[in-house]
Order: sequence, then C-alpha cells, then structure tokens
Amino acid sequence: MTSTPDSAWLRIIRGDARRPSERLAGAGLWALSIGYGVALHLHLAGYHLGIARRSVLPVTVVSVGNLTVGGTGKTTASLAIARWLLSQGKRVALLSRGYRGRGERQAAVVSGGSGPLLDVEAAGDEAYLAAQKLPDLRVLAGKDRRVTGKLAVEQLGVDAIVLDDGFQYQRLQRDLDIVLVDALAPFGYDFLVPRGLLREPPEHIARADAVWLTHSDLVKEEELGRIRARVTSFAPKARIWETIHAPVRLRRLDGKEEVEPDALRGRPVCALSSLGNPRSFEQTLARLGAELVTAVRFPDHHRYRGEELYQVAQGQAAEAEWIVTTEKDAVRMPTQELGKPIWILEVELAGCTESTGLAEEMRCLLRAKNKI
Repeated sequence: MTSTPDSAWLRIIRGDARRPSERLAGAGLWALSIGYGVALHLHLAGYHLGIARRSVLPVTVVSVGNLTVGGTGKTTASLAIARWLLSQGKRVALLSRGYRGRGERQAAVVSGGSGPLLDVEAAGDEAYLAAQKLPDLRVLAGKDRRVTGKLAVEQLGVDAIVLDDGFQYQRLQRDLDIVLVDALAPFGYDFLVPRGLLREPPEHIARADAVWLTHSDLVKEEELGRIRARVTSFAPKARIWETIHAPVRLRRLDGKEEVEPDALRGRPVCALSSLGNPRSFEQTLARLGAELVTAVRFPDHHRYRGEELYQVAQGQAAEAEWIVTTEKDAVRMPTQELGKPIWILEVELAGCTESTGLAEEMRCLLRAKNKI
C-alpha cells in the first residue's frame, strides 16, 4: 500500500525527524508548547480560584471531549450519547463549536429537530453531520456554548444537552465529563501542542467522570493494558470503558446504493480522508478485508473540490475499484461523476464486548450523579 507522505510536523511530533531543519523546528515547537502550557495553567487557575465562574443551565449537560488534538472519535461518541438520550424520551440538543463554519462566531440553529436548516459551509461539518444523521436532534453551532445552550433551553425547550468537544470549555458547567482517549495515540506523544498533540497535560484527566478508550480493537491487548493502567494512575476515580467504532454499512456518496461492510473483503480500495488521525480509519478498512491500494490524506476538515477528487480518482486511486471515505469527509464532498464510485463507511460507537453497552454505561454514570 502507498500513502500520502506525512507532513514535517507529524514527523517531528512522532520523534521521526531526521533532517537538521526538522530538528531545529522541533526545538522551536517545544518552546511554543512551553508558552502554551503557561497560558493554559493561568486560564484554569482562574476557575480553580473562583475568579472566573461557569454558567449553569437548568438541564442535564453531558460533555464529550479529549486531551488531544483531533482523531479520538468525539463526533461518533457525541451522536451515540445523543441517540441514547433521545431513546429515553428526552428533548436533546447537541452544542457544537461549528468549526470552520460561518456560524462559528455567532449562535446558529443548525437543526430545530427536523434535519439541517443550514448547509455545511454555514454549520460546520460536525454540526451538519449530527443534524443529518439524527433529524430529531436539536443542533446548535457557535463558539460561545453559553449562548447556544441558553438558546437551546429557552427557545427550543430541550431538557438535555450534549456538549461536543467540551473538556477544555470551562465556561459552562456540566453534570458529566466524559473524556475519550484514542488507543492508537493515547497521550499525544507526551508534549503539549504544537510540539505534540496534547491540549492539556495527561494528569488533567483526573477531572473526568469517565474515560472511554476508543479504537480499542486496533491495538494489542498488552498495549491496551498499559493505556488503561496509565489512565487509572491519572484518574483513579473515573469509570473506564473500552470502545470500538463498529462499521455498520457502506453507502454510496451519490445515494444510489447501500451494502454491508463485508462487501470490502478482497476489494482493491483507496482510503480517502481528512482526519486528525487517519490511521484508525485505514486500519478499520484493512480489518474488514479491503485491499488498500493507496491512502490519500488531506489536512483535517479539508473542503474538497470536484477537480481534486477527479485527480485522486484518475491518479492515486487509478488501481482501486472503489474510493472509501468517512461520514465527516462525505458532507464536504461534491457529488459528481468521477469514473469510479465513492463509498462512505458508516460507524457507530460500541463496547468491546456484548456485555458492556453504551446504555449501561450512561445509566451508571447518570445514576452516580443523581440524574436518573
């Protein structure tokens, strides 16, 4: 299999830098991460000392977040929690930042409970995907989640909120803090950004009520045990749950057909994505039996153009029968004839074993908080 080469930044943070220029750049990134760390501690100190205060909403607020930049599966987890809350008869809102959407700087209602009201450019890809997949879900986008939360309660009448990417968002009080740790890159190479992938030091995971280890099926049992032990050392009181992103179906981008994930077995494919951590997606395709001819990686949250998709189809993916992409990527892709089909792999969050499901985990966590 061939793949798009990693950027110099990725080589540096993984410790693979060999060129003198990359080593020098690594030193500069390390200095910047020190400055970031100082600013972070000052920010958190304001809340610890009571100088800054969190807004409180009169409904149950569940936060889903992580310690690292991208790639842990927050959107999949947030949707799974929202789906479960909806099944319990709740009127649920998901609060998204609306990253790179026009609504990021102001409060925008992406869905009032009947599907998307805005296009992906205005909503941002995560918010648009949430509104598309769960039409009954209220979805709001905006950087200030205090404003969107108040709007959800007062104008949309919700009684439960899922705060997407909320672990670092200190301005809003939450009832439950769930932190995702990606088993493939659990602690961001142990450096804060930009030298590593950490948004906060690993020991800050102690604030979490629960830690969900995502992509647990993509690492060896010994490695998973080491990750679990380290999480426990940082957060001894947190409930730990091992999860997978279970493939559920393949759907053509043009909407003409759906097939089971087993259709990938033995088929030559191109993995096309723009994710924080594309390895999990590519390894999932391999585990499904696909023959990975090539992997094409664009920067996270990339806005695809028809011309570049055509170039991929006729160039890097020329020997592939199918191009396979993710749901988050698909909402940013134009539908056009490329000479070969683009298929979307749909996944859902699930426990590693049948005996531990999301419903059980959520009931235990909310019961501990006296919320059910």
